Amino acid sequence: MTVDQIKRFAEAWYLALDQHAPVEHCHGFLAEHGLRMRFPDGDIRDFDSFKRWYDRVTHLFFDENHIVQELAVTFREDEADVRIVVGWQASWFEPPAAKSKRVSLDATQGWRVRPSSRNAHGLEIVSYDATVEPFQYAPGFARL
Repeated sequence: MTVDQIKRFAEAWYLALDQHAPVEHCHGFLAEHGLRMRFPDGDIRDFDSFKRWYDRVTHLFFDENHIVQELAVTFREDEADVRIVVGWQASWFEPPAAKSKRVSLDATQGWRVRPSSRNAHGLEIVSYDATVEPFQYAPGFARL
């Protein structure tokens, strides 16, 4: 694993979310066993819980853009801890409102990734925490 490989993997993940790719394609970025994803609205541990989350967000948000702004990696034996600052913009509509709403924010996420053959990028997300505190560099992190 390299920092550049992890960055390309993260960008591909966010692009799949932005394009509302088929759920099976997005699930291919995630570990089949031992998955732990934490969001403010709940946790994901398997395909069924991921599918429920994905169906909800893809039916709620549109015109999405995710931009990786900062990424730092700490390598372990066969995994890597990743801290990402991602800029996210999205629109949503609440009927019967006359106009849609727009959000634009920077979110800090913590991931753990490992090598995998589940997708063309050669990595998979083992844990994903979308509730971490703002980005702070820790000793040992390789900054991109």
